[in-house]
Amino acid sequence: MARIPFVTETSDLTQEQRRVVDGILGRRGGRIPGPFRFSLHCPAVTEAWHPLGEVLRLKSGFPLRLSEFAILMAARHMDCEYVFNAHAHIALENGVAQSVVDALANGKRPIFDKPDEEAMHDYCRELGEGHEVSDKTYARAKELLGVPGVVELTALFGYYTMVSMTILAHEMPLQENAKYRLAKRA
Repeated sequence: MARIPFVTETSDLTQEQRRVVDGILGRRGGRIPGPFRFSLHCPAVTEAWHPLGEVLRLKSGFPLRLSEFAILMAARHMDCEYVFNAHAHIALENGVAQSVVDALANGKRPIFDKPDEEAMHDYCRELGEGHEVSDKTYARAKELLGVPGVVELTALFGYYTMVSMTILAHEMPLQENAKYRLAKRA
């Protein structure tokens, strides 16, 4: 059970919350994404947060395979099963190998057959775990993803780390159909 109530389109909303909810529903196909069900308790935060998520998730310069892979890396970094389960099937549908998703879920380094995924993995792992990116890893990511790509990757990883933090702090219940349980990392 969540620590604070979900905000939904049928909640007793303030005028400001109603305005922000209506904006989200109009742009998100009539649904409120998971973390916003909590952040709407502070509508000004949600109003600033939502457009950034739209840019990073829906208007990404990456193909969906890579943006979803980066989201999985953030979820794995935070051990956030909710976000991992919400995005694993999208990553798989868009070309991330099942073996890669399974390895991440099991806390192991995947064996990559796509150099761009390996570069993203190493970049996110170093940034998340060591709080820096080595020159070698940075150069490889920049070579494969370009300058805009490393900037976007950093923002995407950070954004979904924040999403994961929100879900973890307020204890979003895991989806009923959740397939993945995240193992302790090796």
